[in-house]
Amino acid sequence: MPTVTGNLESAINDTKVQGRVSVMLCGYGSRVPRDNGVALVARISDDAISIDPITGRFSFSVPGNDEIVPAGTYYAVTIRDENGDTAQVNAYRFTSNIPTWDLNTIDPFDPNLPPPPLPVPLVNELLVVPAADGMVFDGSQYPTFLVTLPSNVSSSEIENMMPGNLYTFIIIQDGTGGWTFAWPPDVFNATKIDARANIKTIQTFVADENGQLYAIAPGTVMP
Repeated sequence: MPTVTGNLESAINDTKVQGRVSVMLCGYGSRVPRDNGVALVARISDDAISIDPITGRFSFSVPGNDEIVPAGTYYAVTIRDENGDTAQVNAYRFTSNIPTWDLNTIDPFDPNLPPPPLPVPLVNELLVVPAADGMVFDGSQYPTFLVTLPSNVSSSEIENMMPGNLYTFIIIQDGTGGWTFAWPPDVFNATKIDARANIKTIQTFVADENGQLYAIAPGTVMP
């Protein structure tokens, strides 16, 4: 949990600083905000905010906004003076990679900006398809297919190709090489497979509205 520090914006009366800090978690819409599955309350309890009565220095710890779901949350920090009047209110985003945030040195966050994007998860989008006559490439789950040829493939098919999606085929000759590969009949302008041993032939296609594939560029041959 990041720790946040700051100072009360109030006048010093003799040896005691008077004032109050309140912290609200905002910007999460209709869903309950959660940190690692634990539901979070919107208002940080006064008991969770420590204030030094002599210096006016305060501190509190909150879950990092980068770990809260849904994305786009921020904290509104309101500082009131000894009369209860609002002296300052600003929005902030605190991320877990920085252990301590000092409100005296950081810029407030503009909650009118679009919420930060979620990290893109790394996923395996490559499907290894065993080589065989009549083999099928299913475009409903994977955009990239890899085939290693241990023999000739006289026929193949595509199915469930999503219109507008790009699909890449990686066809590899085994250590013997010399094998042929029959592209599916609904694949157009496909490159001839290189016959040399251990060579990769790579080509990318776009699916049209009928699920047919059209090459977007000539194939690439790589060792």
